[in-house]
Amino acid sequence: MNLDALNLDVLRPIIPLAMVVKIAAVVGVAIAIAVAYFFMFWSPLQDSIEQEKTQVESQRIRLNKNQRLAKNIPKKKEEYKKLQTQLKIALNMLPKQSQIPDLLEGVTWAGKDSGLDFSVFKPERESVKSIYAEVPVTLQVTGSFKQLLTFLKRVGEMSRIVDIKNLDLKVNKNKPLKISGQAVTYRFVEGGKKKKKRSGR
Repeated sequence: MNLDALNLDVLRPIIPLAMVVKIAAVVGVAIAIAVAYFFMFWSPLQDSIEQEKTQVESQRIRLNKNQRLAKNIPKKKEEYKKLQTQLKIALNMLPKQSQIPDLLEGVTWAGKDSGLDFSVFKPERESVKSIYAEVPVTLQVTGSFKQLLTFLKRVGEMSRIVDIKNLDLKVNKNKPLKISGQAVTYRFVEGGKKKKKRSGR
């Protein structure tokens, strides 16, 4: 097939037309091609580029965040070590179940060495919290105010945590003080949370 003849046949209807019409036709065809190219190729390409830009920006933000976290890792490790040390110290101040009798005996010796006379020393039912339990003991003692202060000082110097609470002092003329209250110590509950979950099954 002769391509020149084919092209001439296509253009033959346009040849008799006026120049203005010919130019308008060419411009119309060019516009149609441009519009078709825009919607079929250019617009989807721009959408794809915008999506890639969004992903790149998201990755950049994530990278910056991870870089900041990486810089803080040594500091966080140091803070973790300090917290671990503080936790060990705190746990050492909370006796285990087997150590409670010795601790309570230490409280009574602190009172006796201070000159107080015990009339009541009654361990009460303990109250279990999340990782520790309160172990209260009801106290009733007699002695002087100075002896009471000595007792409180010695209890405060014990290696374990013991709180003296709800003190009630009754004064009688020419007689020793009658003192009642509670000595509360705290013990560490090993696996306390796990035990609670099992008991709830």
